Amino acid sequence: MPYDSNGNYTLPATYFVENGDTVLPIQHNPPLEDIQAALSSVLLRSGVAPMTGDLKMGTKKITGMADGEATTDAVTKGQLDLQSVKYVTKAGNYTLVASDNDAVIRFTATATAALTAAATLGSNWHATVYADGGDVTIDPNASETIAGSATLKVPNGSSVFVFCNGAAFFAIWLQSKWRPRGIGEIYYANTAIAGVDVPPSDTTDTVWVELTSGLTGVGAFNENKLTSESVSGSAPLVLASAVVNFAASPINGKTIRLLNLEERILRPSVSPGTLQNDQIQDHGHTMLGSDGSGGGVAMINNGVGAFAPNNRTTSANIATAGGAPRIGTETRMKNIGVKAYMRIA
Repeated sequence: MPYDSNGNYTLPATYFVENGDTVLPIQHNPPLEDIQAALSSVLLRSGVAPMTGDLKMGTKKITGMADGEATTDAVTKGQLDLQSVKYVTKAGNYTLVASDNDAVIRFTATATAALTAAATLGSNWHATVYADGGDVTIDPNASETIAGSATLKVPNGSSVFVFCNGAAFFAIWLQSKWRPRGIGEIYYANTAIAGVDVPPSDTTDTVWVELTSGLTGVGAFNENKLTSESVSGSAPLVLASAVVNFAASPINGKTIRLLNLEERILRPSVSPGTLQNDQIQDHGHTMLGSDGSGGGVAMINNGVGAFAPNNRTTSANIATAGGAPRIGTETRMKNIGVKAYMRIA
């Protein structure tokens, strides 16, 4: 009287002998069909019978389960606990290990976050690194990479989601003060004030140049980013430019203006890239009457090719309510100097 592969019980199909009398299946099976139906509905301990409906636990627990492995397996509370987000604070260098899976690790000082070998951590290992007190450098094991680079710098105030495929590491930026800025966007900072935010010079997720000449040497801000610098003219009409020299940049090979040296402001235009020098709009003044009648100012030739107010023999500034004019070599508005930076990658 076996169960089939679906857990259905089958009544005997042969006859049997009871007290010397032969009993045929047609005689004994009908009374047992209710029992057959009942046995076909039980939950077999061998697991051979698949469920035909929802399993109602009646507020009871399932105990003694093994950890799930297949994607359709049930998981134990222990597995859920491992997958629950953990919050950890580190004040210095730290190596992320398997138990840091799904953890949020907040670094409160400049530090290196080393990664255990990808093969050890395995596919789907992941964690969030938050720099909250200093820049954090994520350093994979040996020659392994993260986001295609040997290291990944997380600037202070930024966070990144790190995940592993068993062979390498990848990164998704969750928060970054610099990544929202577009390629070619210019950022101004008054670097005369200590503590102001300045774009990073050595990150790989965003790449910036300072729009100043002479910074392409070893250790300088624009090292390996700019080439072919050109500076000509004298203040205030200085011309300064350079060519972007960074293979991963969408504007690699393009010429950019070194605004800090040129001290040039930006202006909306239907012809982007057009350079203009300063100028004053051409204008004239009407002089009414030779003696100043009618509101004019009477002027006389002083005989040396210049003009002076009437009754004077030398040229001189005419005092006005605004006082003496401020003069120099350029026409400019009231301003304050700042440093300009540009994102190139």
